[in-house]
Amino acid sequence: MIMRRFVKFLMLSFCLAFVLSAQAAETTVQPFVLAYISNSDFKSTVKTVEQKLQKGGFKIVGVYNLDLKKFHPYQAATVICVTSPALLAAAARTSHGGYGAVESVSVTKTDGQIQVAYLNPVYYSYAYRMHADLQPVLEHLGKTLGMEQAFGKKMTPKSLENYHYTFGMEYFNEPLHLKTYASHAQAVAAVRKNLQAGKQHTRFVYEVNVPGTDQTVFGVGLDNPNNGNVNDAHIMQVVDFKKLKGTAYLPYQILVMGNKVEALNLRFRLAVFFPGLSMMGGHSFMSLMSAPDAIKNALTKMAGGSVSSGFSLF
Repeated sequence: MIMRRFVKFLMLSFCLAFVLSAQAAETTVQPFVLAYISNSDFKSTVKTVEQKLQKGGFKIVGVYNLDLKKFHPYQAATVICVTSPALLAAAARTSHGGYGAVESVSVTKTDGQIQVAYLNPVYYSYAYRMHADLQPVLEHLGKTLGMEQAFGKKMTPKSLENYHYTFGMEYFNEPLHLKTYASHAQAVAAVRKNLQAGKQHTRFVYEVNVPGTDQTVFGVGLDNPNNGNVNDAHIMQVVDFKKLKGTAYLPYQILVMGNKVEALNLRFRLAVFFPGLSMMGGHSFMSLMSAPDAIKNALTKMAGGSVSSGFSLF
C-alpha cells in the first residue's frame, strides 16, 4: 500500500513538473518590433524607410501623417502602410482576414530620437484568427528594415486567439456593424467616398482588396479636433506613454465583407495591442471611457448607418 502511494505520488509529481515545464516553455509574442533608431532627420528617415520597403518587395498602399496640432504624444509621426503577396494570401484564408492584409510601419520622433518600428505580423495573425503562418513575413521585415527588439506585453498564441481584456469587453468576433448595403461594390464605393470627403472627421489612408474574396479593408485616420475621443493623437497620448512607441497601432481599420461594413470595437482593438494597460489611472482604459462609443458613432455615420442611443463603459 505504501509503495503504491509512493509510486502514485511520483507519477503525479512528474506530471505536474511536465505541465509547469511546458507552460514555462510556451511560445510568447509581442505586438511591436523596433527596427532601429535613426540618426538622420525625420523626413529623410521616412523617405529611407519607404525606399527600403519598396526594395524589399512591399507595396505602399497609404501613408498616414499624424495630426499633432492639438494633442502631442510625439514630436512627429508617420505611419507607412504596406501589403505584400504573402499578407494578401494569408488574409484570404479566413472571412475576416482582411484586418491582417496590411502592415503598419511607423517613424516616430520622440524625446529627441527617431524610432522606426512595425506591427508584429505573427502577433496579429493570432489576434485576428487568420490561421496563417506569418513568421516568414516577420523575418522578411527584419531583413528589410531591421529587428532590434520586440516590445509590448508578451502574450501566448492561445491567449491572443481568445483575447478580451476583461469581463464585458468584446472579443475579435464581436465587431461593430456599421452599415449593410445592397452589394459589396456599393458598400466599398460609399465608404471610399465618405472617407475621401472626410466625413465625421475621418481620413482616407488606404483601400486594399483581398484577392479571391469579397473583403476590402480601409485604413482610417481619426482627427476630430473638437473631440479627443475621436482623435488618434489624443488616444495615443493616453496609451502610448512608454519609451518605445507603438505608433504602428495606427491607423484604425474598416472592413467591408460582402455587403456589410464593420470595424473592430476599440475595446478589443486598442486592448489587444496594448494589453498591459491598467484599467484605472492616468494612462488607462478608463481615461478613454467615452472613446469606444464615440468612435462607433463616428464610423457608423461615416459609413452611412444610423446611430442608436445608449452608452457603455470601456
